Amino acid sequence: MTPAEKGRGRRWRRRAETPSTSQEDYLETIYNLEQEQGAVLVSDIADRLGVQRPPATRAVQALHKMGLVDHEARREVELTDEGRSIAEALAHRHADLFTFLTELLGVPPDVAEADTCQMEHGISPLTAQRLHEFLEHYAELDDATRERLRAGKTTAAVFRHLPDTRGAGWRA
Repeated sequence: MTPAEKGRGRRWRRRAETPSTSQEDYLETIYNLEQEQGAVLVSDIADRLGVQRPPATRAVQALHKMGLVDHEARREVELTDEGRSIAEALAHRHADLFTFLTELLGVPPDVAEADTCQMEHGISPLTAQRLHEFLEHYAELDDATRERLRAGKTTAAVFRHLPDTRGAGWRA
């Protein structure tokens, strides 16, 4: 029996490596769908992310090989403990960034959502933790102090000369 034949009957998973930005989006989407509706199918994931089923299936299969989701063909997709841990951290980071952009900087929610999707993948765990701690302190402040900290509305077009960064990798 060849090594390939020996491996066919075994179910194995390699240690999960660091997920890519795209894979993080899938994990966060699976997590959010689980929270909203319970059972998650590949078609649900594809619909939420605006992709066709074949690429969504390939992404779920890759996450399965990394040990981040459990999935068998035509069955529900479930996060493993490790996948859930990563997804929860991403969802928490997303919520903190969205709150920071909307509450403190006064960014409109639709713009903040698009920016958050970009930013959440690029900040370090340390920065995410410090942002979270800052927001915890901010929430404890009285209304007058919070109002003073909020960014004022500006009409200055200081950054108007910069291009919109909706280039490669844009997920809005």
